Amino acid sequence: MKAKLWSKEEISSFCLELSLLLKAGLPAEICFSILAEEEKDESKKEILNGLYEKSGYGDSVYEAMAETGVFPDYMLKMVMMGEETGYLESVFRALSVYYEERRRTEQALKETVVFPVVLLIMMLFVVVVLMTEVLPVFQSVFEQLGSTLSPAAMFFLNVGLGLQKAKVVFIVLGILIIAGILAVCFHEGTKEKWNQFWTDRFSATKTGKLYETAHFSSALYMGVSGGLDTDKALEMAEAFCGKNMQEKISACRESALMGTSLSEAIEEHQLMKPMYCRMLSVGVKTGALDSTLEEISRRCEDEASVALQKAANCVEPAVVIILCVVVGILLLSVMFPLVGIMNSL
Repeated sequence: MKAKLWSKEEISSFCLELSLLLKAGLPAEICFSILAEEEKDESKKEILNGLYEKSGYGDSVYEAMAETGVFPDYMLKMVMMGEETGYLESVFRALSVYYEERRRTEQALKETVVFPVVLLIMMLFVVVVLMTEVLPVFQSVFEQLGSTLSPAAMFFLNVGLGLQKAKVVFIVLGILIIAGILAVCFHEGTKEKWNQFWTDRFSATKTGKLYETAHFSSALYMGVSGGLDTDKALEMAEAFCGKNMQEKISACRESALMGTSLSEAIEEHQLMKPMYCRMLSVGVKTGALDSTLEEISRRCEDEASVALQKAANCVEPAVVIILCVVVGILLLSVMFPLVGIMNSL
């Protein structure tokens, strides 16, 4: 049975602790031994002890971690690169920040999407009940009074009758949707693919691009502050970012290798706002590149959070307004004719 992948929170914590131990000058096998001693969860303790034994027998950190099956392929590739370049501590520190940022992004997306979706489902349920249960009653009342429903009400009534006839199809569809939700929640492979799908879609939006810029500048900061040259730092940042950014970063690397300054290359390929590129240029000239990148990353993260909150504030009222209008039209199409009949009586 394939081992369950660790969550982003667990990986971030593991990488942070490991980077701190490596920074203290301890060899990898001793780091794993210390982490195993401190771990309370028996399954994780077993994995960490396995890492300690394998690295002690001469396996590389990459090989030892790959055998566990609990770490994602992307993380393993970064660890292998860190061992090859001699900057393993910097890579683990960058991985910690990367997975924490990804966790926060996914959490923010869930918090933004869940409430409007629940609200939409509840309102649709009310509309369906009105069309399938309430309107037939009004139709019977109108027939007894010798009148008919308005054209708008008849339209909603026919839709409701159609839904009743196709209720078996909707039941089957509901079962499939529930099964899909359960697969996403409990099957790690499906869950990871689903999260990646929505992350890729989100990255293409204006708000997603702000988050991608924050991830890029954060990864670049981690590489530079860890002692990597700008080319290696850009290579690491490329691996951290989504598909929409990777091509731009690759082109940026080529421009930098041909002699273009870092800030000009980043601005040329639109990896950051011009304002941030000017800050970057000043940071390079003053020898404060790492702190400048850290500040840029923080500002981009704040901008993205504000943009995401604004989007949520727009979606929720829009859902309420649209569904309230539908319910209002449905009820008014019944009540106005009924009021007319009552007045005539």
